[in-house]
Amino acid sequence: MKKSEKLILRKLNLKKDISKKYLNWMNDPLVHEYTEQKNIKHSLATISKFVKEKNRCKNEFLYGIFLKKTNSYIHIGNIKLGPINSVHKNAEISYFIGEKELWGKGYSTIAIEKIIKLAKKMGIKKLRAGLYEMNIGSKKVLTKNNFKIEGKFQSEIIYNGKRYNTYWFGRVL
Repeated sequence: MKKSEKLILRKLNLKKDISKKYLNWMNDPLVHEYTEQKNIKHSLATISKFVKEKNRCKNEFLYGIFLKKTNSYIHIGNIKLGPINSVHKNAEISYFIGEKELWGKGYSTIAIEKIIKLAKKMGIKKLRAGLYEMNIGSKKVLTKNNFKIEGKFQSEIIYNGKRYNTYWFGRVL
């Protein structure tokens, strides 16, 4: 079985997927080192509320990234498509792999490949993703998926007491 066949995206189930493991990812400073989530203290209640909102939303879609292990799938991270601008047919994506032992194994790359296919089915013509300049892993993942740097925002964020740039990557579908 190819690596891409072992990975699926599916909407998160409030009863099955909101777990202590998920909570630990959301509060792990390494998992969210390069995201704005690092500044938020999460609880199972806040995660459940967020997932419930996204499951009801018509222009944002939150998917769990699940990896096949023997006879079941384990939740390893999330990917979000949206907000979607239906007039201009564009959307943002954001993603993370919570299972640190799976970092650098290509699962974010595959998850983005799969979200691109979903976006195309929805009629989306352009995707974009933002990142901190020091997030080398995300730069590689986006580049592998044919995203190009479209914007650089000078001295946009503070990280460990220093100012850094952010970048926006885009891909026309």
